[in-house]
Amino acid sequence: MATSAGNLRCGQRKATDMTIEVEAKFPIPNPAMLIARAEELGIRFSETPVLEQDEYFNHPARDFRQTDEALRIRRTGDELILTWKGPRIDTVSKSRRELEAPFTVPQSDLESRLQDLTGILLALGFTQSGSVRKLRRSATLEFEGRLFHCSLDDVNGLPLHAELETLCEDSQQPDALQSLLRLARQLNLQQQERRSYLELVLTSVRDG
Repeated sequence: MATSAGNLRCGQRKATDMTIEVEAKFPIPNPAMLIARAEELGIRFSETPVLEQDEYFNHPARDFRQTDEALRIRRTGDELILTWKGPRIDTVSKSRRELEAPFTVPQSDLESRLQDLTGILLALGFTQSGSVRKLRRSATLEFEGRLFHCSLDDVNGLPLHAELETLCEDSQQPDALQSLLRLARQLNLQQQERRSYLELVLTSVRDG
């Protein structure tokens, strides 16, 4: 059963200290074919894409590029979301431990609160490591008893990608991953991209 993306806000997906984000990303050579197949499964992507602007930070004492971690501030709508992602925990997907702290802010205060949050991290010695601007069309789907988030992502300078994601407890990760891979096969998504959008953007800039 699929539902509209607008029925589920980021705050309702808040991760706990034991939450694993099971995720896989796929380049989309033919978006129309994917959307048609998704509709056959009852997945209806939002008509209007949502702008997500992510700013990433590196740790002053350990290099996140070496530890395979990520710390970001996401600005979307009237929300600021501070997210830490741990190292990838398998060699198949992008599954990671994740912690999130969402803040709902009045639009009139959004820019100043973003500057405040960024300023705190910079004062603690964190450094800005890159930014990602993304237009995302989303949907949710109940599949094999799990709630999956499906998205079509248009990231600055990159081909279109699809992401599949579900949250689970640590002990459920192997089963959740297998469910995700079965859903991907039903959507005819085959070639995974395990690099993050930030890694892809930085590579694109470096390679010209």
